[in-house]
Amino acid sequence: MIVDLHNHAELSRHTSVALTDYVRGAKRLHIAVAITEHNRLYDRGGLVDGVLVLPGMEVLNDYGDFLVFGAPEDCVAHREIFALIDYVHRCGGVIIAAHPFAGYGVCRAVDRGMADRIIARVDAVEVLNGRASAEDCERARMLATVHGKPGVGGSDAHHVGEMFRMGTRFTYRIESVSDLVREIRLGRCEPVSVGTRG
Repeated sequence: MIVDLHNHAELSRHTSVALTDYVRGAKRLHIAVAITEHNRLYDRGGLVDGVLVLPGMEVLNDYGDFLVFGAPEDCVAHREIFALIDYVHRCGGVIIAAHPFAGYGVCRAVDRGMADRIIARVDAVEVLNGRASAEDCERARMLATVHGKPGVGGSDAHHVGEMFRMGTRFTYRIESVSDLVREIRLGRCEPVSVGTRG
């Protein structure tokens, strides 16, 4: 089963994609989609017109950008990165280093020593990001490998033409955020190119 783990919709600034766009595209491709708004928990998860929509968020802070699943929106109040990671884990969620070498990823936000300490504590690394260069994705893949972290993929779509470029293949069927959290923790996932341009 493939889930595109990183997408933005109505609640994120500079975004022109509606939930209906994601549902229509995901239905055509027979995949699920996660909506990860900037510092806001997308609350319209579940089955939408037969497509699994998983709510999450992209937490933006001084240490980089991080995808969070299975934790409440108030996690954004934890500005110090290790407090954020601990809080997400106490809530039973997972935290993923988003596009570590692109945008405001952790390896661009802090020095390499601090980045390594952070990567050692997160649950996974986004190694395929639809807005990152091939070189940045390869560097992210190597970072995940060095730290023994599962790699995931997501399109990071902000516009219709960016939808469904990357995803994450899960060994077992995902039917809820709880399933997603469990499978990422167990490392039963791999990044994949979905191969469409919207």
